[in-house]
Amino acid sequence: MAYNIVMPQLSDSMEEGKLISWKVKPGDQVKQGDVIAEVESDKAIMEVQTFKDGVVKELKLKEGETAPVGAVIAVIDVGDSIGDGDSGGGEEKPTTNDQRPTTQSSNDQRPTTSPSAHKTNDEKRKAESEEQKANDEQRTTNDEPSILDELFHTQSASPSPSARPEVSGDASPAARALAAKLGIDIEKLQEEGRLPRPAHESDIRAYYLRRYFTPKALKLIEAYGLSTDLFEEKRKHTEKDVLAYVEAHDIPLPKKMSPMRQAIVKTVTEAAKKPVFHIYDAIDAALLKKHENGGLTITVWLIKLFGEAMMQHEELRTTLAPGGLQVWPGASLSVAMAHGEALYMPVFKEIQNKSVDAIAEELADLKSRVRSGRLEPGLLKGSTFGLSNLGMTGIERFDAMINGNDCGIAAIGAERDGHIAVTLTLDHRIVNGWQGAEFMQTLKKLATDSRFFNTAKGES
Repeated sequence: MAYNIVMPQLSDSMEEGKLISWKVKPGDQVKQGDVIAEVESDKAIMEVQTFKDGVVKELKLKEGETAPVGAVIAVIDVGDSIGDGDSGGGEEKPTTNDQRPTTQSSNDQRPTTSPSAHKTNDEKRKAESEEQKANDEQRTTNDEPSILDELFHTQSASPSPSARPEVSGDASPAARALAAKLGIDIEKLQEEGRLPRPAHESDIRAYYLRRYFTPKALKLIEAYGLSTDLFEEKRKHTEKDVLAYVEAHDIPLPKKMSPMRQAIVKTVTEAAKKPVFHIYDAIDAALLKKHENGGLTITVWLIKLFGEAMMQHEELRTTLAPGGLQVWPGASLSVAMAHGEALYMPVFKEIQNKSVDAIAEELADLKSRVRSGRLEPGLLKGSTFGLSNLGMTGIERFDAMINGNDCGIAAIGAERDGHIAVTLTLDHRIVNGWQGAEFMQTLKKLATDSRFFNTAKGES
């Protein structure tokens, strides 16, 4: 029996996934728990396992391709080991023989075996010709479709019977009609091995495109979403011709959004709906810079600094709930980390219980995971406040958008004249202006308190 492995939903916001790599190939024997693929969600790269023993029958995606959540990405032949109703742990759905698709359309009620199934090839071609002729006679217009209409299916490829010249060769009626319109000799090309036997309409279309467009030109035409009717007929077009057309007409290159970019769009769109206010201030950088040493970077100290301040202000440990507000016992901070277009907000949990050395190790580990795209979903949950530090880039001040359900976020700018700019973005439904100002004052005091730095380092 066939056991379908589907694209799993690795996060609540995930709508499609990207196949990063296959760990198996068709014909491989697999056992329950074996990793068969790596999939990129909107947040991280995760491993996909099989929950049944069997033999890999089919891999439906190529590496780099995307598929919606729930789409079948692989089929495993498990013999007779699957019972009806087995869902494969919610990520993989087996199919029984009764569920296998047939080649017959669901709208076609004819029996699968008919007398026509035993006809000779000549009889079949004759029947197809008669059927095509009947379809032609049903047309209500004498307008002739253009070549490019036929190539891109905007109209039927078959001209009227009176206009269609005779074309010889082993081909379907639609293929012969299109070949006649394009002036293509099917029989000759089949003798030369340049067209298959029998030839279908798609074969004629592909031959025509190869004849007048180089492979690179066709790739560009597809990438820019252009039509071949934009280019002069009966002449070979190259990549330069397409690029020249694109430049002359100022045509942008369409770019499909990655799952990560889609997640970012969704997150910032939701964040923009929140009623927020900002507080602009700065903290003294002297002690932060004094205690910066090796792995104990400014970012490490800021994480510890904000964690301590959050413990003194429960509003910064508060999130909205369906029934009202909920105050969390520990200081858990989401910290922005970027890699290319990817932006992650991994969470440092229970900061009040961690030394700066432990935070430094955790920061290094999370940065490594971000670079490899292998952040587990659990590492992105549980925060109440956020931190985004662009100070190392020289940016003096900026606004940051609140992450997820957090009540606010701090945007850290570069150090100027001994001070580091801090911009607080706060959800006004949870934190009011006075509470935000008090939190900022606590941050400023801690930044100048030697006891805080000594305690954080485990010194008396």
